[in-house]
Amino acid sequence: MKPVGRNDPCPCGSGKKYKRCCLDRAGSVGAYTGAEREAALDGLFRFAARAGLEEERATADLAFWGELADELSADELKEAMSLEQSQLGFQEWYVFDLALSDGRTFLERYLERAQHRLRSGELRFLERMRRSHIRPYEVRAVRPEEGLELLDLWTRRRLRVRERLATRRLARWDVLSARVILDSRGEPVVEGSPYLYPPEAQDELLKLLRRAYRAFCREFPRESLTAFFKRMPILYHRFWLDTVALVPDPRLVTAEGDDIVLARVVFDVRDRGVVEAVLARHTDFARQDDGSYVWLEAEEAGRKRPSRRAANAIQLTSMRLGGGTEPRRSLGTVVPEGNRLVFEAISKRRAERGRAMIEALAGGAVAHRATSYEDVDQALKRRPKPAVKRSEIPAAMEAKLLAEFYEQHYGKWLDEPLPALGGRTPRQAAASKSGRPKVIALLKHMDNLAERQRQEGLAAYDFGWMWAELGLDRPG
Repeated sequence: MKPVGRNDPCPCGSGKKYKRCCLDRAGSVGAYTGAEREAALDGLFRFAARAGLEEERATADLAFWGELADELSADELKEAMSLEQSQLGFQEWYVFDLALSDGRTFLERYLERAQHRLRSGELRFLERMRRSHIRPYEVRAVRPEEGLELLDLWTRRRLRVRERLATRRLARWDVLSARVILDSRGEPVVEGSPYLYPPEAQDELLKLLRRAYRAFCREFPRESLTAFFKRMPILYHRFWLDTVALVPDPRLVTAEGDDIVLARVVFDVRDRGVVEAVLARHTDFARQDDGSYVWLEAEEAGRKRPSRRAANAIQLTSMRLGGGTEPRRSLGTVVPEGNRLVFEAISKRRAERGRAMIEALAGGAVAHRATSYEDVDQALKRRPKPAVKRSEIPAAMEAKLLAEFYEQHYGKWLDEPLPALGGRTPRQAAASKSGRPKVIALLKHMDNLAERQRQEGLAAYDFGWMWAELGLDRPG
């Protein structure tokens, strides 16, 4: 990888030439060893953790966590504070970026106090860290075991970064907020623990940063861009919590808006003939080939519009049966089992309604024995895992069949209306100024997922042709 030239833009993002920025401050290239880097960091973190700094630590905790304490539940805040990424993010911000009461960072205080006893390599590394700050990047290419090609989302400048471990977990179009400095060879490297976001988070992250920058410029019109980004780690962390770490699992709900639970209502059957007759003649029960009955909602209810709940809820549509133009939703299943009658449903409300209906219809022919509820996750955990069988289809044939399926599926995708595009097709949206960014975001998301499949050794689809078909330039 070619080292940064003296007249190139400085990788720290200051906007200055390298020779007038980090080169002046860091000294000559090849200025520190790995051992000197480790010693410098160890000394700095011990300096920031020494006794007598309780007030500074309390102020930092309040700045980093205070707003979250007001907005998150107690459980969410506890989870956030226990996350390794949160702890690393706090510590790095605390020593490298936080302006203390005298306006200096812990790193600057440490350099002033310890510079006479630090080795020259330690001083040079810490000076580079002093000038560093976290910026937003998009991964444009991953070179396994070698490095990354990043796009600085603020300046739109491309940067080649030497990195090995991250290439095993990053994919094209991932979004990072990361601290980039020059290493001992003069090559850009990612230093510290970056925050990783999904591709679709890019626009919102930039929107938040631009809004914060406008406010920063109004309050501090003479401050530098570096000073602005020194203030942003709290924003990066909060955005990571909102988009990655604390994103709630989708809620599964019924059409009525109730949480999904597996309900089982058991009756003792006292007169089987009466029970069979009641179920057979009632219009809301449909007999199945196995002898069970599906309980259908009443026809009037079937024409009602289902309720809508929280935005993160996924409505589980039950099987619909019945003739006519309006299909009828199933509310549960009645299964005769010898001297028992079992009613199964997927919510507490349906279980209670089903029990009341069966008791009203059958009267003394049945007697309620027990009702049980089980969470879906619990049910999945107790299910025995099926034995994994190696596919009997030859690998080449399997890949060919999968490729044909992808071609057929995605060949239609460009002309299918999508909710994410406001009901427009990708082709229609790509032709409009307002829709084009949304289509690009979708294609990046699909590219990103395919890249991760390839990294796992799975067959993955190449969406490259879609960009050309839609008249879009696929960023290189």
